[in-house]
Amino acid sequence: MIINKSVWFHILFWMVYFSINLFTGLYLSSSNNINPSLDLFNKTALSQLLLLSIKIPAVYYVLYSLIPRWLKQPGKFMLFIEVIAALCFFVLAYRVMIHFVIWPYVTFNKPQTFTTLEFVARLFYSIFDILQVVGIAAAIKLFRLRINAIKNEKALIQEKLQSEMLHLKSQINPHFLFNMLNSIYSLSRAKSASTPDTVMKLSKILRYMIYETGKITVPIEEEIKIIDDFIELQQLRFGKRLQVKMENHIDNNSTQVTPLLLFPLIENAFKHGNGSGTSEILFNITLVQNSLDVSVINPIEGSSVQSNGEEGIGLPNLRRQLELLYRDYSFVHYEKDNLFVVNLWINLASYAGFELFDSRG
Repeated sequence: MIINKSVWFHILFWMVYFSINLFTGLYLSSSNNINPSLDLFNKTALSQLLLLSIKIPAVYYVLYSLIPRWLKQPGKFMLFIEVIAALCFFVLAYRVMIHFVIWPYVTFNKPQTFTTLEFVARLFYSIFDILQVVGIAAAIKLFRLRINAIKNEKALIQEKLQSEMLHLKSQINPHFLFNMLNSIYSLSRAKSASTPDTVMKLSKILRYMIYETGKITVPIEEEIKIIDDFIELQQLRFGKRLQVKMENHIDNNSTQVTPLLLFPLIENAFKHGNGSGTSEILFNITLVQNSLDVSVINPIEGSSVQSNGEEGIGLPNLRRQLELLYRDYSFVHYEKDNLFVVNLWINLASYAGFELFDSRG
């Protein structure tokens, strides 16, 4: 039969406790100091074992009966009465064990008489001897319960955040697909020769979304490529009336970033920068030693994007992803002189997604 880890822990606890009591019982005894002997060692060991027969039931009564009911039961008055009664019972059993078993049959040194004060002193000694081991065991039990509660709470929070993260990712794809289908519809109505190329590029982007967004992180080089494909796709639709100036300064193309994290920025720029006149979108990405700076500037027409409530899914979605995935970032966007400006800075080394998606909890 295989003994589980918890049983071994209990065995170890009682072995350590017994050894400490045996050691202190021997070396605090004047008899052992004057005349140490095997007989004295055996008497002390047997005495401690007999007392353990009282202490062990007391400990397990507290651990597996009292504490669980104390934590769950709203009214604790009756439990309090039970604790007092149980303490009296175990102290009485402790004194009976000493008076009628250990003294007459083990140590052979039963006192003939003792005063009331001596009796009270021995009674208090018994109480504190029992409470000592019960207190240590209960403290360990409560500590482990608290650790388990923290782990469970962490697991629940992690599960909730994972679900939220998956929901955020699922919002990106339909949002993007809806916009692209509108673009293809416009091209097809105009019987544009670029319609097949548009469909092909859309297929390429969707393939990336399906197979790459399931990963925790991807190299930033892949993220930039999909943004380039998106820009080409949009320019097939808008032609020369909407220009994009994109600058990349990347010191390490293999630096990891959350897939499609930057995608809402360029998508939002096209959504609000496609006015009837000629306009230009500025998109700049700089990465130096895990410090990622992204700026997007696009023209807007009419009143504020934010005040019209047209911010849509993209930017709030991105902000929430940043809150979940990175500890150190800055994300601001504002309107100035008919331009919509977005500035994003992320310390990629502060990525916390590995904790969020760690299945080990």
